[in-house]
Amino acid sequence: MKYTKLLNTTLEKYKTNGAEDAYHYISKHANEVEGNHAQIYNFQYALAAASGHEDEALAIMKEAIMENGHWYSYTYLLEDEDLDSLRKNEEFQYMIDLCRNREEEAKKNAESTLEVIVPDKDRTKEGLFIALHGNQENNSFTKVNWQTVTSNGFVLALPQSSQIEFSGGYNWDDVEKGSMELQTHYETMKQNVQVNHGPIILGGFSAGAGVILNTILKRDMPVQGFIFVGPWLPDVEQYADELAMMADKGIKGYIICGDQDEDSLDCTNTFIKLLEKKNVKHVFELVNELDHDYPENFDRFLNKAIDYLTNQH
Repeated sequence: MKYTKLLNTTLEKYKTNGAEDAYHYISKHANEVEGNHAQIYNFQYALAAASGHEDEALAIMKEAIMENGHWYSYTYLLEDEDLDSLRKNEEFQYMIDLCRNREEEAKKNAESTLEVIVPDKDRTKEGLFIALHGNQENNSFTKVNWQTVTSNGFVLALPQSSQIEFSGGYNWDDVEKGSMELQTHYETMKQNVQVNHGPIILGGFSAGAGVILNTILKRDMPVQGFIFVGPWLPDVEQYADELAMMADKGIKGYIICGDQDEDSLDCTNTFIKLLEKKNVKHVFELVNELDHDYPENFDRFLNKAIDYLTNQH
């Protein structure tokens, strides 16, 4: 099972069967996935508290915060209704104060980082591929999903947002700031001869797609195409008049979304209609029985998308 699948299924069980079922489910599978275990701990202690297992919830929080050094948003810990049963506990108060201090320190020192993966030295470098994580994610998760592009000869660049939400969880809530960070990283990479030729393709999951769209339309980056997976574009209609620019410049898109994606399907459908209206060349793949996640065999989708974006169709 994949990390995102674990979280999505847990949320679905919470909505349909309640906190108790969701708590037992994520606890059973917590150690079976690779991902941000700070987030998994968060799901576990919140669901344990919501199920009336206060002692278990506090024990999980201690393991996460005291033993493993994780932290969570102080505002979230104060306001989440699932944690109401813990509020009068002195240990809980101590841990949220500790989180507040860690959060202040983390945000004070937060900066956008960049990881670059270069293809094997024997492979011709074909261009630059920049991939963005979704909200509450980080580059370690993003790299696993997109690193196959190096087998196509692309240098893979992974910008990580400076907007930290909790331990290991970053977001793009400020789209303009994210776009500025992406542009800054690109300007730095332009100085590197390894990426100073060939096509530039941008790929993003969920909220990362919103940063990419903003960057293409509002900043100076010679992009050939983009790949969106489960794009979360709640304000996409604000770009309606600007999308024609992509058609004028020959920028093409490849959009992948699940038919069970409650987060992104509606705004993705709106985006597709706007692309059609503005004559922007694109492919839309609607994946059966997929929620807000990467599809299985994503490498196959990625290879098809790169072929479409880099060849004349």
